[in-house]
Amino acid sequence: MNSLTEKLNYRIIGLFVFIIITWGMSWPVSKIGLSYMSPLWYTATRLIVGTVTMMAIIIAIKKFALPNRRDLPLIMIIGLLQISIYLLLANIGLTYLPAGRSSLLAYTTPLWIMPAATLFFNEKAGMLRWLGFALAIGGLLLLISPWEMNWSDAHVLLGTGMLLLASLCWAISMLCARYMNWTKSPLELIPWQLLIGTIPILLFAWIKEPAISIDWNPLLVFSLIYTGILVTGLSYWSGLVINKELPTIVVSLGLLTVPVFSLLISSFFMHEVINLSTATAIGLILIGLVCVVI
Repeated sequence: MNSLTEKLNYRIIGLFVFIIITWGMSWPVSKIGLSYMSPLWYTATRLIVGTVTMMAIIIAIKKFALPNRRDLPLIMIIGLLQISIYLLLANIGLTYLPAGRSSLLAYTTPLWIMPAATLFFNEKAGMLRWLGFALAIGGLLLLISPWEMNWSDAHVLLGTGMLLLASLCWAISMLCARYMNWTKSPLELIPWQLLIGTIPILLFAWIKEPAISIDWNPLLVFSLIYTGILVTGLSYWSGLVINKELPTIVVSLGLLTVPVFSLLISSFFMHEVINLSTATAIGLILIGLVCVVI
């Protein structure tokens, strides 16, 4: 069994950096698009763009192949849990909680991954890795600040519950991507996974908001191209490659750098203030990741 440092080659590190940058930038870019389009139709449209993009790529490089019966479990699990159900639950949670807090709650996958990976899949987790987990989760809790939430408000409870459930769905799909058998490469299966994930979102949007109101303009087109091609298409594929090759504990904690990067971007471009609590939280998450990788 290769060590973690051997697996962290330039290709994996490059894909991880690509995910952190594209997903971190996706929050402000999505906010631009949501000014001109409803959240449901925006999500459905970016999924369509992502699906068409990845389908075009595998056709262009002559990797197109119809999935067989052995491919269906991974297609259904990733498509429904990581894409469709995750996005639906996240959208519901977003209607009851502020966007910043919602995005952070959606990244609580390490809460589920660490216990499940060690108990059921025998992933190694020594004292240093548990310390890293504790530090990273502590930093995440500081960012979420649950003590500032009004827990007597039913909407807060519902929104928080939906987002935690969304993160659980993502955690399950990550474990499946790591430990289930792949008969084809992630690149060959990602278009079909996106397609399965797109159909329920599209149907839900059509039922919920049959009257489509879109204010087409260059900013909306840019937002959809960015989130559709980079965030939904290429980043989802990159995530599957990483999930398949690295321990899920490392991947889930590594993805905590996405909201950290998003906070730094918001601070730089949108002049949002990073206070002492936020700076401490970012430091805890980064130190925790160092402990996990070491």
